[in-house]
Amino acid sequence: MKKFTKKLVSASVLLSCSFLANTAQAQSSVWQVSNGNDSLFIGGTVHILPKAEMPLPAEFNHAYEQADTIILEAPLPDPANTNAQMQMQMLGALSYKNNETLSQKLEPQIKASLENKLSEFGANLAKLDGYRPAMVSIVLMSMELQKQNIMGEGVDAYFTKKATEDNKTKNYLETMEFQLELFKTMGQGNENDFIKRNLAELHNYSDMFKGLLAAWRKGDTDTLNKVALEDMQKNDPNSYKQLITDRNNDWLPKVEAMFNNDKNEFVLVGVTHLAGQDSLLTLLENKGYSVTLVSVDSTADITVRGAE
Repeated sequence: MKKFTKKLVSASVLLSCSFLANTAQAQSSVWQVSNGNDSLFIGGTVHILPKAEMPLPAEFNHAYEQADTIILEAPLPDPANTNAQMQMQMLGALSYKNNETLSQKLEPQIKASLENKLSEFGANLAKLDGYRPAMVSIVLMSMELQKQNIMGEGVDAYFTKKATEDNKTKNYLETMEFQLELFKTMGQGNENDFIKRNLAELHNYSDMFKGLLAAWRKGDTDTLNKVALEDMQKNDPNSYKQLITDRNNDWLPKVEAMFNNDKNEFVLVGVTHLAGQDSLLTLLENKGYSVTLVSVDSTADITVRGAE
């Protein structure tokens, strides 16, 4: 049971999203946001990054080196951490209470489909039945990525460790408690549709994930929107609102407050928050800020390009 619990904790860390030839002129998902002579960097992260994608694009390291404060979505729990209290807090928040189970909320056909998919991964519903839909979907995604051998440490985790080692200040846009409450409510009241969509997405998840990585490497927000957001916005507007729109609007004043101080900030958020009409970058542009895509060429010169 302890081994299985550790796997669930590792999967829950995913809560917090190219195989291209090198070119002389690189560019990636890092933007400079300016207000007059004051500016900060915003980088789009991928929460799971295969080892083959390391080292990170030079734009990320450039922004990190300029910054004395790193802003992340929320504190990241360490699956290897001996702090059992934090681990149990995460699992407890994503578990049902009072003998409720996911099976009780699923139609027979959806339950059977879930059981069949789990069996393909050598797992079974009995060990997951006490967890909420979001947790089950995260475990499914984790298993699929492991099957495709594309698991790895995310950009957020990488910079969390690096900032700690370099004694750089770390601040957060959200608390872990907020994120856990957010994911606790996902799929609540529409468990059948939620699980059905997640099962359907697994069929092409590997291709979607590789497409996401390719677009992330180029800072291609149009493709990121098509790959990661359009389907959610159309078929699961509640999750889109919870995960993307509401949070971007909540982050906007927090980012604006970072201007006109004596700090140099590098804000790191999931790259899907930087694509589409509701993106954090679009919100900043609408408020009059200048948003430019950062590029680092082979001689380490820095250029910026107007956001497309």
